[in-house]
Amino acid sequence: MSIQDTKDSFIMPQSQIAEKAIFSLLMAHPEKFVEVSDYLEQKDFYNLTHQEIWQAVSSLSKAGQDIDIVSVKMELVKQGSDAGPATKELANCFEETSPWGGNLLNFAKEIKNKSMLRKILETTYRNSANARLDDANAITILGAIEKEIIDIVDLEQESRAIDSEGIINEINADIAKGQEGGWKGFNTGFADIDSTTGGFIPTHCWIVGAYTGVGKTFMILQMLLNVLKQNGKVMLFSTEMDRKMNMLRLISNLAGLGTIQVLKGLLNAEEKVRMVSAQETLRSYKKNLTIYDDVYTVEQIRLKAKKRCLKEGLDIIFVDFIQNLRGSENIYERMSNAALELQKIAQELNVTIVIASQVSQESAGWKSKDSIDYKGAGEIAAIADVGIWIKKVDSDKSLREVVLRKVRHGIPGSTEVRISFPSGRVIDMNSNDSIGEEVGNVQQQL
Repeated sequence: MSIQDTKDSFIMPQSQIAEKAIFSLLMAHPEKFVEVSDYLEQKDFYNLTHQEIWQAVSSLSKAGQDIDIVSVKMELVKQGSDAGPATKELANCFEETSPWGGNLLNFAKEIKNKSMLRKILETTYRNSANARLDDANAITILGAIEKEIIDIVDLEQESRAIDSEGIINEINADIAKGQEGGWKGFNTGFADIDSTTGGFIPTHCWIVGAYTGVGKTFMILQMLLNVLKQNGKVMLFSTEMDRKMNMLRLISNLAGLGTIQVLKGLLNAEEKVRMVSAQETLRSYKKNLTIYDDVYTVEQIRLKAKKRCLKEGLDIIFVDFIQNLRGSENIYERMSNAALELQKIAQELNVTIVIASQVSQESAGWKSKDSIDYKGAGEIAAIADVGIWIKKVDSDKSLREVVLRKVRHGIPGSTEVRISFPSGRVIDMNSNDSIGEEVGNVQQQL
């Protein structure tokens, strides 16, 4: 039984006035159909006859034909439908609502609103029925509700401009917002990288690749900390280390200590002060930093990130690392789908996504290669607005060459960074950064 079966005792959300008014306006001004054609769909209309009319109007518009009562009637006959009720309803719509006039988009929004309310009711009704089953699992049902509600929220997003004027207007709006100080990207904290790439820009995807054990996680965490210092809001999805180990690494980075030192409490008085100071710094990021260690699919990442965007805002998503994301396909299909879906998330949520990736074993010694060969699928490199490879420097065990092999809006190049062991802090060789401003401040206090 669906919620529709109970409609004798419960009236579903609907606006017959708005549904009739929109057809009245379209019959009088058919050229305005393009204003709402991408915003509404057939099922948004509650009245079944109105659904048939909308489908006929959409077909006529796509074919470049006139939109009027006669054309709609002929289109319905062509589709094998009974044109009588639709023709009568269109005549009534025009007769009943033509004196009112009104804004076409406002009527469309009212129809969409009622449609969304019906979807919400259907979702809650269906899942409440599932919750009554003997083998019901609360977490599974909550996950299903969360996914469906977020999908409903997506329906309210108005279509993005696709024509030249509309797109230019959006760009100018972004520029104006940036000039007012309301929009900005974030620096990575590495001067040469920021100079070449422009830093972390919303909708961009960064791929940070390295062979196993070279330091891609250290690099990811350092970038994350650098963004937090700029008051950025970040999420870390770790598929390799649990949330406590990631936090331990962040503490060690800020305090200039080794993770084993901190974990086992092997600290002298001065080191304990540094550790406490690092913890307090990270506590201050409570509203800006979220770490997940139990998310293994792109869909879960999307749900968590969308929820964070709606509640508190979000600037950058870090994924460490893509090869551990799960799926039913083989590794090539899994990596291909994961890369493309992560790119969609960056664009949908207007955030930057930074993805750690393994490189293929065959390309670990990539000196002579011009292409980027991330492990799994070519789509990983294809989605990259910035593609980075990190390489050990044989003459110095702590030195790393960071090669920007792909920069969509700049010129590829390279720089050097140093990983300070045992803390894992990554230091820009072209800046005056030392092992931590926080550590220096604490030592001055002592």
